[in-house]
Amino acid sequence: MPENGSSDQQRQRRMRSSVTSEEILRAAEHVARDGFDALTMRAVASQMGASPMALYRYFRTKEELVDAMLDRVLGRVELPLPTEDWASDLTAFAVAHKAVLSDHTWAIVPLFTHSNPGVNATIIGETALEILARGRITGTKSVASFCAILALNYGWFAFSAARDATTVDPEATLSGALALLPAHRFPRTLAIAGELSHYGGDTHYALALRDLVAGIEIRAEG
Repeated sequence: MPENGSSDQQRQRRMRSSVTSEEILRAAEHVARDGFDALTMRAVASQMGASPMALYRYFRTKEELVDAMLDRVLGRVELPLPTEDWASDLTAFAVAHKAVLSDHTWAIVPLFTHSNPGVNATIIGETALEILARGRITGTKSVASFCAILALNYGWFAFSAARDATTVDPEATLSGALALLPAHRFPRTLAIAGELSHYGGDTHYALALRDLVAGIEIRAEG
């Protein structure tokens, strides 16, 4: 029998054996790591060696599949256990959230566009609001503070994505561009050229997060 026929038979057998939703999600993440635009039901089925019909038993549309993938990713955020220092807990929460985004960069854009990615998003929000409540930050102020943490984390990746996507050394490229600037016109920029050449790193994030949380603490005291 031709090789293609054998492959088709294998996929039909996989369809009849009823693959699991967990297996589908694992395959979908594998496909998404190569670029979210490449994620299709057919591509996921191909990754599994199954028929696309095997996926529709669990996920009627690609949108349902993506929602389940995002819920799975957000479930990996290692939420901090509460301590007596709510501000430190808020910092730990932000760092844990950022760590998951760092490991699943493909998920950042769909997290923006999918308004209901699953129960784990609600759990994350509840945890952040509980931390803020311990700092006597509730209501509108708590929503603003929670949004500020999310904006920092998502914005951080948007800010540095172009740099990281380049095939050349981004630090060397920026350093070279800064070196061409006239010193009399851009004295302050050139004074911190070394820092600017590796903007968006972990050190800068830690400083930005520290200042953000410090501002939230001031609001709590006011």
